[in-house]
Parts: sequence; structure tokens; C-alpha cells
Amino acid sequence: MSKLRLVSECSVANVVGDADDHPSDLDLLHAITMDLIGEQDLQTLYVKIVDAAVSIMGSQFGTMQVLREDDDGAERWLELLVSKGLTHEDSQVWERVSLSAHSSCAAALARGQRAIIGDYEEWDRIAGTPDLEAFRRAGIRSAQSTPLHSRDGSLLGMISTHWTEPHVPSERDLRMLDILARQAADLLYRTRAEQELRDREGELRETVATLRETQELQDVLTGELAHRVKNLFAMVTAITSHTMRGSGDQARVQALMQRLMALSSAHDILLRSSWQSALLGDVAAAAINSAGVSGRVRISGPEIAIGSKAALSVALVLHELTTNALKHGSLSVGAGLVNVSWRIEPTENGDVLRLSWRESNGPIVAAPEGKGFGSRLISAGLVGSGDAVVAYNHTGLVCELGATLDRLQGPA
Repeated sequence: MSKLRLVSECSVANVVGDADDHPSDLDLLHAITMDLIGEQDLQTLYVKIVDAAVSIMGSQFGTMQVLREDDDGAERWLELLVSKGLTHEDSQVWERVSLSAHSSCAAALARGQRAIIGDYEEWDRIAGTPDLEAFRRAGIRSAQSTPLHSRDGSLLGMISTHWTEPHVPSERDLRMLDILARQAADLLYRTRAEQELRDREGELRETVATLRETQELQDVLTGELAHRVKNLFAMVTAITSHTMRGSGDQARVQALMQRLMALSSAHDILLRSSWQSALLGDVAAAAINSAGVSGRVRISGPEIAIGSKAALSVALVLHELTTNALKHGSLSVGAGLVNVSWRIEPTENGDVLRLSWRESNGPIVAAPEGKGFGSRLISAGLVGSGDAVVAYNHTGLVCELGATLDRLQGPA
């Protein structure tokens, strides 16, 4: 009664040492290696490896399979890559071989080492099964299957040879086959690595395409939102103008409309970052430029991003300072100038932003008798911090505002 033989793979060193007694073996292995190196087509490489295995083992049939498994690794099977000597119908029978099959490759898959069946007719486990009938139809009487392991030891696939008569391969043939199996395993490993790389590249391309579509949609929505809000600001301005038409205090009407426009400018800047943050320099420039005095106001300071609430606060404060300078300060005369700057000042409570407004070459200024909206807004400081110092010097108005960075850079 024939028994299943499980044989451990030998080392390449033992194969080469043994092959020294057979120069033709080394010639054959060298020819096979050079043939594989020169071939680029993957399917042709598989065919050449199986052809070489059949030649080495003196068999009538040969197959090469790759290991597959489902996503959770619960099921494993061998998928046929290429066969030699088998008819198309017979190849289809072994297109997919599971652990439950009765064959040398299923046995080798289960144990992770070579399996040799010297005679299927004498193997008690296969008796009476459809697998035995399939081997009889194909004319296969015996077989060996050698696992293909990567260099880290993981199983990649299987290379098998089959004979039409009872047969047990010699140790010399098996050692020769092990060298070929090493080349086949390296090929499968490279193929799998390249496929995984292609899969990752494909996933990356899909992700990039999705992100691009999302960004394009966001840009469209942001543009539409910006358009609608600008229309809203224009509508509020028009309603305000119409409602207060004929009012005896047109100066107050004009001030309100200008404040709305200052908020609109800050809003436009915030929309560029989806209402998350804005650069302090951009907000300052927009607030000052809306008054048409950009050439007489020098703006300088480090690049600092501030949150949406802080951006609106800065825009309104600088708008009020610019308006006051145009009415009563340095910008009310041709030679007058304004310097706006900011710096970061480390303190025990964290970094503090100091924003300075300095007027020069203007008329002598004095503190107002009463406090209007603009004065109260400036006194409240940035984002309502209350850190505001206003000095009415003979050289011009000086205002310094401060707030902690974490408060300025917060979203609200």
C-alpha cells in the first residue's frame, strides 16, 4: 500500500555540491537560469519553469500554482498558473485545488513541505473519490509537489510534476528541483510585490481623483456661497440706505455702510480658507485698502494666521482707525502717514500679539469728548480682549492692541 511521503527541502549548497559529480546538471541549471533572466513575459516565464521541472524530473506532466486566500485568511487554495502535458479539460479540473482535495499539492499545502505520492492507485486516502477518477482520466499515476517559499519563509505557491507510471523521484532529482523552485519562488514573490504595488498605485489614483472631485465641488460651493453672501451684504447695504434715506444724520448712515463693506472684505478673505483662518496681513490690507489710502499706510509684521472671529475683529478695528484718521488724524492732510505693524511678545501666559497703529505728519489730535461706536470698539481691543492703549500724542494718534495668540487663532 503506497503512503504519502513528506520531504523537507534541501539547501542550495547541498545541490551544488552534489551536482559537481554531474556537469550536465550544472549546464542544465545554468541554461535555465539564463533563459529565465532573458525572458520578460510573465506567462512565458511560468511556462519555462514548468518545462524545466518536467525536464529535470523526467516526468510527463507539470504544473505551477500560486497560493490564494480570502480576505480574512480563513480559506486557502492553489490556483493554476500554467500546466504542461494536461489537456484543457484536465487543466480545468485542477484550476483550483483546496485543502480538502486528494492530491500531492493539497497534501503539501496542508503540511507546508514537499509531498510525494508514488502510486495513486495504492494510496488508501484517495480510494473511491472523484479525485482518483480525475487522475485516471488524465493518465496520472504518481506525483510530487514542492512548495515555493519566499525568502522570509511564507508560502507562495507550488510546483508539481506527475508521471504516467508509479514513480518515486531520486534525491538527486529533488535537489535539482529545489534550485529551480528557489527561482520560481523569487519570481512569484516579485510578481506579488509588483501586483501589490500596482494595486496601491490604483488605490492612490482613485483617492486622488476622489479628493480632486471633492475639492472641485467644494470650490464650486465656496464660490456660490461667496456670491450669495456678497449679494446679502449688498442687499443689507441697500436696505439700510433706503431705510435711512432722508435721515438728517447722513454721516452715521455712511459710517454704517462702510462698516458693512469692511465686514464684506474680511468675509471674502475668510472664504478662501473655508472660513477657518486668514493671514493677518491680508485682513489688514483689505480693511485699509477699502478706504482708498493704501499708499499712505505702511503695513509690516510676521506672517500670522488668525481665526475667523479675530479676522472680523481686526477688520472692524482697522476700519475704524482708518476712518478716524481720514476725518481727524494724519490721513486728513496730504503729508500724513500711518504705520501699522505687529510683533509676537512672549509672556508667562503665552505668546501675545501686539498690533501697533502709529500716525505721523498729521494735525495735533486730542481725545474726543464722548465715545461713539468706533471708540468703544477700539477700546474693547482685539476679539474683546480689553488689551488696548490709545495715546493722543502731539505727533499723532498711537494705538496698541494686544491679545494672546491662542485666542486670536481660535475658530470663535
